[in-house]
Amino acid sequence: MEELPAGHQERFAMKLQKRNETVPRARRIWFGISSAAVAIVLVLLILKVQDNMQPYLYNENDKVAEMRMLYERQLNETIVLLENILDNVDDSTRKEINMLIESMNNTTGVFAEIAPLPEEKQLAITSQIYNNQLQTLNSIYRKINKK
Repeated sequence: MEELPAGHQERFAMKLQKRNETVPRARRIWFGISSAAVAIVLVLLILKVQDNMQPYLYNENDKVAEMRMLYERQLNETIVLLENILDNVDDSTRKEINMLIESMNNTTGVFAEIAPLPEEKQLAITSQIYNNQLQTLNSIYRKINKK
């Protein structure tokens, strides 16, 4: 059976051509479906990331907001003073101080937790948090400045 039956090559070529015509259409359909699925997943991920990036939403009354603004200004001034003398310390100390400053700046979660409390308690807790931070920074500043 070395020879193929008559017309075999023509029939085979027609089937191959027909298959080549239908495969790209099927691939386009699946490519479209998979592209749409990927796009939906990406949109959902982007929305989730944006939700996580937004600060905690909480209602802050005017007195607490004003207090925070005043304390944050004092904190920022103290941080600037501290950063100006960080050149006088070794790298590991500078790294630890910078990590401390960064952790102090991440207090949004604490304020979100105290938001449901009455105004008096919010003011007291906010004041205590900022006073502790200022005392810590001033203590570090004094210790470094003595060297």
